[in-house]
Amino acid sequence: MGARLRVFLTPEQDQTLLNLRKQDVPQKVKDRAEIIRLNAHGWYVEKIADHFDCHKKTVTKVLHQWQKLGTEGLWESPGREGKPKWLEDDMIFLEECLRNEPRTYNSSQLALKLKTERNVEMSADRLRRVLKKGVDWKRTRKSHKGKQDPVARANKQADLDMLELAAATGEIDLKYLDESGFCMWSEPSYTYYFRGEQKRLEQTKRRGRRLSIIGLLQPLISFVYGLVIGGVDRKSYIEMMEKEAKQAQETGRISVIVQDNGPIHRCQEVQQLWKKWESQGLYIFFLPKYCSEMNPIELEWQHLKKDELSGQAFDDELDLAYAVINGVQARGKKTITTHIV
Repeated sequence: MGARLRVFLTPEQDQTLLNLRKQDVPQKVKDRAEIIRLNAHGWYVEKIADHFDCHKKTVTKVLHQWQKLGTEGLWESPGREGKPKWLEDDMIFLEECLRNEPRTYNSSQLALKLKTERNVEMSADRLRRVLKKGVDWKRTRKSHKGKQDPVARANKQADLDMLELAAATGEIDLKYLDESGFCMWSEPSYTYYFRGEQKRLEQTKRRGRRLSIIGLLQPLISFVYGLVIGGVDRKSYIEMMEKEAKQAQETGRISVIVQDNGPIHRCQEVQQLWKKWESQGLYIFFLPKYCSEMNPIELEWQHLKKDELSGQAFDDELDLAYAVINGVQARGKKTITTHIV
């Protein structure tokens, strides 16, 4: 076994390295200065490596650089391990682009944007490592908030708060109505799988017809829904509303249905039934345009698609319907009672 690597410092050199800890220099320079001082004070290479949580070769290289170059060896040499070409302002620029621009970016596109608009060359791989400090790679969501009327939304929200308060005290039954749809082919999503392999979902021979659902959610109490092949038309909507109006009339309780401004909700045939429904105790509360987030049933659709159905492909519409029913029941066990009509 060869002799252990050891450096020796004069009192002046030791003080110079100690002073670097208080100066405005890169952290790597401070760490290298401390490595040299610790070795000079009797620490072995292995102990220093454990202290800084680095490899022994890193410590050895620092000591050899000191013996060869002195204080110059503390700083990065130009070239491959030179100072980064990007600045903090460049990362702030990218963060502002991610936050404010109406589009999505991957690391290659961000690297190209840095090059074209900031004249900073950076590989996509390097950029991903830098962005990990404050930015995650995640899915995006569609939004219509830019089209919302803030005054109309605030007014409707105040009215909805009053309705929710009345429902909480038992004065009315407040329910939320909406429609959604499902396909036999699910969009590929993330999954756990074996390293070095990629999971593939075989598509069925045909895409099949769309399966639509119309639902009435009474939070923490019930979820009534119906399934149809194709889209939900005004006939299906009127049928569900007629049942709700009949139930309101039989129980003698006022029922308020919260819904959006979909075409089937405001068609001429439906408008002619509004007075009849109101005479039976059923009232409709329309949400403002482009404010789907005000309807909690939207979250149920999202959970149903993301948690219960995502990553699956179905042979036919019947299999898809059973999967939707099972998914709704699974959601119901967590929060509410479900009924299919």
